[in-house]
Amino acid sequence: MIDNETIRKLRQMDLSELVDALEIQEMDNDTRQLSFDERLQLGTDHLYQEKYNKRVNGLIKRSKFRIQNATVSAIHYDKRDIDRQTLNELATCSYINHRRNIIFQGFTGSGKTYLACALGREACKREIRTRYIRLPDLLIERDEATLKPKGVTNLITKFSNYSLLVIDELCKSFHNSSYGQRFVM
Repeated sequence: MIDNETIRKLRQMDLSELVDALEIQEMDNDTRQLSFDERLQLGTDHLYQEKYNKRVNGLIKRSKFRIQNATVSAIHYDKRDIDRQTLNELATCSYINHRRNIIFQGFTGSGKTYLACALGREACKREIRTRYIRLPDLLIERDEATLKPKGVTNLITKFSNYSLLVIDELCKSFHNSSYGQRFVM
């Protein structure tokens, strides 16, 4: 069992997850029988997984997805014109590395937003900075940015820092003539 001073130091170094792993190991008779190296490896694996989960959850939260819990595995393919193989390929996020764009089109309520959020979450799981925004909201931000010195430049810089930018309601905005004429960034 590690002493309180070591626990304090680990927590101060932001390694509370390692302290938790060591405490779990101490309560498990099977784990206590393992060698130091094996216990250290288990603790390190636990620490890595906890830190990874925290990073991914933070990326998902900061992405501001409209549908926070959208997942590729929950997509229903029956009676939809969605190719499972293509979707699974998109879920690998290789299109991001190849600097490719994806455009979903379909009727209202066909699941475009869900699909975009699900792929965005997959990108977050690969620790890719992602941002979801509706085009009308982006245009409002752009309009507000034009009122500030260097506002548009700062806005462009802000959104260019994301590796994946999910822009929703693109077609709806183009059908609205006021947005269609103002879409210049």
